Amino acid sequence: MPKFYGRTHEIQEAPIQKLLIEVSIPKDVISLGQGVPFFGPPKEAILAASEALNKHGYKYTEDAGILSLREAIAKKLHRENHINASPDGNIMVTAGGNQAFINTLMTITNTGDSIIILSPYYFNHFMATKLVGCNPITVETDSDYIPRLEDIFEVVTPKTKAIVTISPNNPTGAVYPKHILKEINKFCSDMNIYHISDETYEHFVFGAIHQSPASFDKCLEHTISIYSFSKSFGMPGYRIGYVVFPSHLYNEMLKVQDTISICAPTPSQYAAESALNSCPSHAKSFLPTMEKVRNIFIEGLNISCVDMPITNGSFYFFIKLHTNKPSWEIAKVLIEKYGVITIPGEVFGFPYPALRLSYGNLNEREAKEGVKRLVKGLNKILG
Repeated sequence: MPKFYGRTHEIQEAPIQKLLIEVSIPKDVISLGQGVPFFGPPKEAILAASEALNKHGYKYTEDAGILSLREAIAKKLHRENHINASPDGNIMVTAGGNQAFINTLMTITNTGDSIIILSPYYFNHFMATKLVGCNPITVETDSDYIPRLEDIFEVVTPKTKAIVTISPNNPTGAVYPKHILKEINKFCSDMNIYHISDETYEHFVFGAIHQSPASFDKCLEHTISIYSFSKSFGMPGYRIGYVVFPSHLYNEMLKVQDTISICAPTPSQYAAESALNSCPSHAKSFLPTMEKVRNIFIEGLNISCVDMPITNGSFYFFIKLHTNKPSWEIAKVLIEKYGVITIPGEVFGFPYPALRLSYGNLNEREAKEGVKRLVKGLNKILG
């Protein structure tokens, strides 16, 4: 049988799945791995999805999404993000934020173009960039995971089509200051390239303020913003998100959408509309609990063998390990011997030993036990 491979051959394997396949997972394992919130959807969203299944949920919608959902999104963007977007020309509903990102790349790039991605990066952004035949140009952030502007600007070439920012950040939790985002956005405008702003974790900030670059004066024309219902509304399995973009890209984005998915899942669209209309601040009600869990990590991981920058967003910490041992092997030992799942830093393009810790899916009891196991394991492995 044929054994040749196409464009996927040079792309890393799905890293979380690969890690979990390589180890024997204890029955009582505590996961600080995959980034999911501990809460589920609003009950109104579940009901809307159920009703859609019994009525018209089996049908396609418009490629861009049902109009009433796009109208609800436009109102949310105006109210929360201070972005004036039209439901008819600037908004497209997608099967999650990841599809929004790859739709964007397929619309604005050609094979051989370059996309600037900040390191540590979200591995699916890196994988998607390679999947569409482009070159991901990685630029390391500073010791607190904030972008270094000059380092970004000096790697732009005629092949560069966009600079990608994620704020609040996955995997580091960093919330980028307004002046940093404004400088990046202005530079993109000056260079006639796009600023892709992934704002999946917009509602998860602790003592910081989230900024949407498309809200800056006259910036919607070169800014593409990505949002997701997975985190803010506890709906990861519904696979629903949206992308906001300049109106001149609308017809081109439709071509990609129609080819890949035609439309986002219909029941999920009705669930998303219900969530926006009935519980627009759904995530906010859970932040006090999440902040208690966050503080357990901050207090518990004050140990000599790690360096943990205290970041203020999403629900991640990205800890640097004082060792020369590969973090992939450390993560495997932590799972098998200490019963705690973490994600090794190399899958995020970080050149030094590190681990991403996700605390969004934990209650206080689980957090205390998870930190206890992690500290015990790290002290033993690195000590």
